[in-house]
Amino acid sequence: MWIASNIAVPGHAGKSAHPSRRDAERHAAGPATFTLKSPARMTASTSMSVFHQWLLADPASKTSACAIILHIADSRPCGLLIQEITDYLNEYDDDGDGRWLPATPELVEKVAKDPNHRRLLGMGENALGTECGSELQQTLSALGQRGHVVFRSPGAPDESLNLANTFHAGVGRAGEIADECHLILNPDLMDQKCIAHVIGDVFLEWLHCETRRNAPIQDIR
Repeated sequence: MWIASNIAVPGHAGKSAHPSRRDAERHAAGPATFTLKSPARMTASTSMSVFHQWLLADPASKTSACAIILHIADSRPCGLLIQEITDYLNEYDDDGDGRWLPATPELVEKVAKDPNHRRLLGMGENALGTECGSELQQTLSALGQRGHVVFRSPGAPDESLNLANTFHAGVGRAGEIADECHLILNPDLMDQKCIAHVIGDVFLEWLHCETRRNAPIQDIR
């Protein structure tokens, strides 16, 4: 586990350690022609539109179907951070091909309560009418199994989500994050603009590390 408590991250305000082909296209075409297709602040209508686009994309293979679970104290907002992480990965994760979904708590709640969306995710009818916590966990499991999604931890044991190939990032002060995580960042000791970039970069390093499958940290669910 990496714990970042008091670190300086030069260059993370706008650059990644993982140059992407989109970077090359931007430099080749010039800054005036480069457009990052991502809303500055996601509304209810745009979030469902992004969700539908994500559903229409080809599902990831089992080996590349990764989810990022964000562990953060209940008192801290997480919707914007989830969006910033997915924006960053849609820019720099070439293998993701721009299909990372920001599954904010609001979006997850809407999907969990909509029988049609649950059905599109391959959730069985037995999910209908279940307790709220169980319904939420089943929805997060279905999202995570499809891959290329970032969502907040439901607070339940991670084993209940039945997900492999999952990266866990914690954001909080010492003592706020009790779960096992690959990375923990203290937001009070670093520039807020860097948090999503650091999580994205460490995730990409983890994703492409040749030895990670033999490491105990890979067993974290």
